[in-house]
Amino acid sequence: MQPENRSAREKILHSAVQLFAEYGYHAAPLRDIARIAGIQAASIYYHYASKQALLIEIMETHMQRLNANLERILREHDDPQRCLRAAIANHIRLHTSYKAEFFIIDTEIRALEGENRTRIISLRDRYESLLQELLRDGMERGVFRQSDVKVTSYAIIAMCTEVATWFRPNGRLSVQQVIDIYTQMITQGLLIAPKTAEKQGE
Repeated sequence: MQPENRSAREKILHSAVQLFAEYGYHAAPLRDIARIAGIQAASIYYHYASKQALLIEIMETHMQRLNANLERILREHDDPQRCLRAAIANHIRLHTSYKAEFFIIDTEIRALEGENRTRIISLRDRYESLLQELLRDGMERGVFRQSDVKVTSYAIIAMCTEVATWFRPNGRLSVQQVIDIYTQMITQGLLIAPKTAEKQGE
């Protein structure tokens, strides 16, 4: 059902998210997107030049939000542990709040064409770079144990992204409880044990 107070553009975008997530980009024709949005198929072109433009808006909107939040976290927190906790919370909250949108980002990059693919991949690379910057800073300051920064960042991203596949809003745990569990697991795996830290300081 489409809320009546949504604009036509919002209804089209919402319908595209629904169908891209359920059937995949290539199996979701514009006429079906228009039907669910409650408009004529030709009317889509007044708002979006193509189906590819719809895909780009979905991906760009949510990747930019993910990146902007992490950039803000890095600006606001000097402590690597606080930064990491906030980064984990940001990732899990966005992926559980916008499950369909991030599922599309994760599964439909192959459907992007030409410069569109380059643009979205650059946003993904930016996010990985920001997280790696956070981890590298923590390692250089003796807060996190030394490990391969890229592999560690990929592991954190994969763990936090996977939450969206099994989390249920009305389930046993709240989003915050899940964030707390994941934060504990990830940070304890990265933090230098006190004895190790003392030895490094000798």
